[in-house]
Amino acid sequence: MGSLSKTLGVLDLFGAQQLQIDPDTIVERMGLSRATVYRYVRELCEAGLLTRVGAGSYGLGPRIIELDWMMRQYDPILSAGRALMNELARDTGLAVFASVFYDGHIINTYITEAYDTATFAFGRGHPLPLFRGAQSKVLVAAQKGKRLQQLFEQHIANDPGHPYSQRPWSEFARAAKKIRRDGYCITHEELNTGLTGIAAPIVSVEHKDVLGSISAVGSSHDFRLLRQDAVRDRLIDTAQRIAQNIHAQRSVPARSA
Repeated sequence: MGSLSKTLGVLDLFGAQQLQIDPDTIVERMGLSRATVYRYVRELCEAGLLTRVGAGSYGLGPRIIELDWMMRQYDPILSAGRALMNELARDTGLAVFASVFYDGHIINTYITEAYDTATFAFGRGHPLPLFRGAQSKVLVAAQKGKRLQQLFEQHIANDPGHPYSQRPWSEFARAAKKIRRDGYCITHEELNTGLTGIAAPIVSVEHKDVLGSISAVGSSHDFRLLRQDAVRDRLIDTAQRIAQNIHAQRSVPARSA
């Protein structure tokens, strides 16, 4: 691992339960010398990736916010699907999420405002538990073969609070295969009490790989009024239109200077 990778590795120490960090913690968790840690922290502060938040403590810096803004402007799923997701939320009265899978993490990258988003346990950027909740299940199920088994063995089977931790790999694999075959996933109260979610994958037109997912979330009462199957069909259609828009954007030749 190069010096840059080690420096950026400090950022991996942050999480939902670790919003601030001090040099002593970095020394202990990364096995580095105190001099090296202070050099890394100084470099990250100069780059705006860390900022001092108290006596000897550091938090994520303003550069993160700037990068987040840029990502939202140019992220393929958002640029191709923001209007479609807003339309879906407006027509159904449900909250619509865009979610992605990266490096073993699932996060929501976009949430509409058609529903009271304060009621959701996992907001934008907050990592979701693996294979819990519709959007997470769709994205985990898209992983196949050894990758899917690795996620199960390293994360799910070792999580005593996970519903599948005491179940065999074969049962988990069958559940994931069913989601892939159905092309969507419906869950009830797996992440939030009283809420139902439906998610569908955004599948690349060119290579048929899963780019992310969109989901519609609302009260179970709202879903009964709207007809669950109608929301499902509309959601799948929206996911397909987003994929087509992404394909169209990538197919446009770049303008010469």
